[in-house]
Amino acid sequence: MLALLIALPQAADERFRDYPETDVLAYDIELVLDPATQTASGKEHVRIRAQRELSAVRLDSRASAEWKLEFRMEQPLAFARETDERVSVALPHAVGAGEELTLEADFSGKPPDGLYFGRSRYGEPWVYTDHYSVRAHGWLPCEDHPGDRALFSLALTVPEKLWVVSADGLERKEERLEVVGTGGLERTKEPAPPGFVVWRSACKSELPTYLLAFAAGPWERLHEIGDRRLRPHFIYRQDLANASKALLHHARWLERMERVFGPYPYESYCVAQVPTRWGGMENAGNTWVMESLFDAEPDSRSAVGVLAHEFAHQWFGDGVGYADWQEVWLSEGFASFFGPWLASETGGKPFADALRGEREQWLASEEGRTLPVRWRGFDNPDGALNANTYPKGAWILRMLEKELGDETFFASIASYYRENVGTAVTSATFRAAMERAAKRDLGAFFQEWLERPGCPELSFAWTPSDVTVRQLQTGEPFDFLLPLRWTGADGKTHDHDFRIRERETRLELEGAPAKDGVVDPNVELLYRAR
Repeated sequence: MLALLIALPQAADERFRDYPETDVLAYDIELVLDPATQTASGKEHVRIRAQRELSAVRLDSRASAEWKLEFRMEQPLAFARETDERVSVALPHAVGAGEELTLEADFSGKPPDGLYFGRSRYGEPWVYTDHYSVRAHGWLPCEDHPGDRALFSLALTVPEKLWVVSADGLERKEERLEVVGTGGLERTKEPAPPGFVVWRSACKSELPTYLLAFAAGPWERLHEIGDRRLRPHFIYRQDLANASKALLHHARWLERMERVFGPYPYESYCVAQVPTRWGGMENAGNTWVMESLFDAEPDSRSAVGVLAHEFAHQWFGDGVGYADWQEVWLSEGFASFFGPWLASETGGKPFADALRGEREQWLASEEGRTLPVRWRGFDNPDGALNANTYPKGAWILRMLEKELGDETFFASIASYYRENVGTAVTSATFRAAMERAAKRDLGAFFQEWLERPGCPELSFAWTPSDVTVRQLQTGEPFDFLLPLRWTGADGKTHDHDFRIRERETRLELEGAPAKDGVVDPNVELLYRAR
């Protein structure tokens, strides 16, 4: 995801948690969308396995007077609101641990959140979901948590065509409605109300609710060649020319990611331009991008960077998910590392330059100075989208690459992906995978960079024969590799990595007298110069 909003820390809210007593296995959703009235109606069947004996089921669900909600299991069920965000549904009989139950929910009205009726920036009508982070339960009773993955099937009944009014209000014409969403929605010939059609899909991979996505609108389709799994993209007709300059590289990226890490985890891929609140949103198999993405400079480099970031998410964040909100760096940090890595290979900014920019962004942030990467204290999980989980997360991978070496680093990331694809994991899972590949304990590394705020704050005193390095940050010294470069008396360039553990360290320089000392010449250390 490319976040446009950065939240400041607030008090933690226990609403945004999972329900360990239940494991949702599948959601089967039928939904009728009516843009003319901006209303929706439908039902879901939620298949649940009890993790312990249950007399009631808790689900996330937003309260609204305009959104009618009922539950049943062959007969209507009573439910009570524990909060404005959660219901408790009484079961007709106790369900034992390990047993399964199917709960039906009926809903109708104006969705409070997560499912939106609106217009594009060109005035055309659109219907779309925008679930991240905990907005799916704005309309869908569910367990709205990244650690609970389930299968989804969708049946969407939507108008076959819509009346579209031009921006100046002078022209009115009918446009065919295109539909895109989770599982690759396809139009069927099923009976439907007059003027409506039914689209269906069934996702073969388990997903968290925030990755469930669908949208309907009068797009044009833009073909991108190179791999049969690339579906034609869904683009505003007014932006087709600019979009075609950026939507060129997915086949190369797909080949690269599969060769290095492992198979693409979904059946197909496409990009859809929607009025999303985010710069980009990595829905599984279909990425939402903001309306203005293709307005960038003529060479489209910034758009390509966003597209690469979101595509990397298909492996890291979607394919391998994260089990709780404080683990979001396993998604955003990975995409902030591998997105620029991909883009740099297709005419984008050099990888070192991208990392240098991310370091500067993090150094300027408030949370970079005050908060650790893994932190739960936001009033909403959206707040976890910040400079720690994006650029610092990427920098943790960069420094891990330095610690392990390129070959071991990439091999261990590939093992981590292949072992965990389709599941939601924690930082401990990632650490264990890296330790197995590296055959060494990385506990101190992960403790320093994930659980401790800040970074080494360093001063350097150079002489012709040595350099004295001082750590000036508060707290204990960091333990890290310091890359230095200098020119020796013989004119040769010397590159060396020094292990720094103490508050003050004197380093002798080979080939003295030395000159032209450079700290971190290849952009491999997250530090603050003082």
